[in-house]
Amino acid sequence: MFAIKRAAGLCMALALTSHGTLSQAQDWASVVAAAEKEGTLTLLGPVIQPYRQAIEQFQKAYPNIQLQYTGVTSPEFEARIRNERRVNRYLWDVTVLGFSGSAFTQQLPEGWYDPIRPMIVKPEVLADQNWLGGFAAGFLDKKQQYIYAFQAGKQNNVNIDRSVVPEAELSSLEDLLNPKWKGKIAILDPRTRGSGHLITLLQTTLGTEKAQQFLTQQQPVIAATNRQLADWVAQGAYPITSGLSPSEIATLKDQGLAQSVDALKTPPAQTAWTPGWGAIALLHQPPHPNAAKVFINWFLSQPAQADWAKRGFVNSRRTDVAPGLAASALSAEAFQKGLTFNSEANADKAQQATELAQKALQ
Repeated sequence: MFAIKRAAGLCMALALTSHGTLSQAQDWASVVAAAEKEGTLTLLGPVIQPYRQAIEQFQKAYPNIQLQYTGVTSPEFEARIRNERRVNRYLWDVTVLGFSGSAFTQQLPEGWYDPIRPMIVKPEVLADQNWLGGFAAGFLDKKQQYIYAFQAGKQNNVNIDRSVVPEAELSSLEDLLNPKWKGKIAILDPRTRGSGHLITLLQTTLGTEKAQQFLTQQQPVIAATNRQLADWVAQGAYPITSGLSPSEIATLKDQGLAQSVDALKTPPAQTAWTPGWGAIALLHQPPHPNAAKVFINWFLSQPAQADWAKRGFVNSRRTDVAPGLAASALSAEAFQKGLTFNSEANADKAQQATELAQKALQ
């Protein structure tokens, strides 16, 4: 009798599971049908061509939803949305961009975004095992509702020409304060927002006094642009640099340059990671909400993320996606214990470091 009841229970459980799966499929089919009825998805995304190409694959996956893609830089995005909000225009569904302090100090408080969390419904997208640190660890805002980072890579704040500076002489952030490196370090201008987070990292991990000491006593040479800094690295003008991303260093190496330049290895708690251009948000009052829902779930799926990582030479947070750039791949420990200065929790730290640099480098 017990065996019969147990078998009946198993059959009921299987039936409920099948019904749930069928119900989910029917619900999703309804969302897709509604999206196709809307017929359009409006998206603000990176101007960088490989990222655009990855996003444009949505058109092939859902040919009945017309993708209207506009490439913008972060400053252009801010100016566009701010001007449109002044006249109560809501033209965009989704944005895929890089987010910094102003997203949390200005944009979120001003209501630029609607919660993206309720839009994410696909079970394989929500599964914790599919994401570095678990699914929820991707949210950059404190409420874990609005801005989602699907990408994460080491920031590699310090790059060193090991043909000039052996590891025995410089193997930690603290070593940057050694007087022997005075005038031999080139960095992007830390007085400008978004120009690298070396000072933020130093101030956060070593303290304000040592960050200020680095700026005033080490006399770092200031590069005005990434291009200038890249030229210096290629020419071997300075043995220690900060500001170029792992992909920029990899590009130089592919060209046969900077062959002995490597990133400073840091312990997990001193490792800075960044989502780069890899974060997604839902704009307030999206004109095509169902199309936005379809896109968000498609874009965060394994195939779309694998394509994004491969085309862009970057690393998705999805654990079932191969790194697009192995040199900046994060371990689970480095992601868990490390720091990102693109989050709401650390937005004030980046601002404090900028202000420190502005005072120290007057």
